[in-house]
Amino acid sequence: MESCGGDRVAVRWAVVLGGGGVVGAAWMAGLAAELGRRGVELGSADVIVGTSAGAIVGAALVVGRDLDSFAEDPRPPGGAQPPVAVDVELLTAAAAALFDRTAERDGLRRKACELAMAKEPAQPVHIAPMEWLVGGGEWPDDRLRVVVVDAAGGERQVWHRGSGVPLATAVTASRSFPGLFPPVVVADRYYIDGALWSPTNADVAPDSDLLLVIDPLAHRFPAEYLQSELATTKVTTLVRFGPDAATIDVFDAAATAPDPITVWPTAFQAGVRQADDLAKQLLDAGWLAPQH
Repeated sequence: MESCGGDRVAVRWAVVLGGGGVVGAAWMAGLAAELGRRGVELGSADVIVGTSAGAIVGAALVVGRDLDSFAEDPRPPGGAQPPVAVDVELLTAAAAALFDRTAERDGLRRKACELAMAKEPAQPVHIAPMEWLVGGGEWPDDRLRVVVVDAAGGERQVWHRGSGVPLATAVTASRSFPGLFPPVVVADRYYIDGALWSPTNADVAPDSDLLLVIDPLAHRFPAEYLQSELATTKVTTLVRFGPDAATIDVFDAAATAPDPITVWPTAFQAGVRQADDLAKQLLDAGWLAPQH
C-alpha cells in the first residue's frame, strides 16, 4: 500500500470537496448535480481531492454516478444498515480536534486517535453500503485523492488508485468520524476521518489554473485558514464556495435531528438552489460560458 502527499504536477483545474457530515455530502451532491445541468461537470476536473463527505461525492463523480439519484434517501433500498452507536466521549474529542485552530490541535487529534483505536473496527457490513452509494468498488482512474488520518500516529495519508485500497474502503475510512463510525483497518492499521487533519486538505491539490474549493464548513473557519493551507500551492484563480445562511439553517436542523438522514433531501435541494450562485462565480472567474 502506498500513499501520496499530493501531485505537484500543474493541472488546468482541480476540485477540492471538504468534510461536512451527512448533510454536507447531500448539499455537495445537489450542487454538483445542478452544475452538471448547467454544463459544469465537476467530475471532469483533472484532480479531485475528497475528504470525508467530500470523498463520497468525489468518488461518485469519478465513477460517473447519477448524482440526481442522491436526491432522496442515500441508503441502499431494502438493505439492513448497521446501527450508529454514538460514543459521546469520543465524538466530543474528535469535534474538539476538528474545530480547534490553536497549537493544541495536534494533541487533541492524537487523543481522538487513541480513543478511536480502542473501538471495534468496521466490518464488511459497514463498507458495502458505501460501495452502493458511490457506484462501485474500483477506482476508475487516477484523478481522485481520498484523505484519511492514520490513527496510530495521527498523521495524514492520501490514497489514490495506486495505493492498493479498494475505493469503497478508502471512502468509508475517510468519513469514519470517531464517535459516529468505526475506524477502518487496512493492512493492520486503523484509519479515521481525514477532516481531523483539515476540513478541506486543500493543500493536497496540485498547482492549477483554477482551484475550486467547495467547503461545507466554510462558515466555521475564517478564509485565512484556507489561504494559509494553500501558501505553497500555485493557483491562478481560487474559488471558495460554502453554504449560505439558508443552507446553514438546514445544517443546524440536521445537527439536532434524531436521524440526520431525514434532512438529506432538504440539504440536497439546498445545493441545487445554491448552484446558481456558484455558476455566477465561475462565470465571473472566466471558467463558465454565459448561458444563452
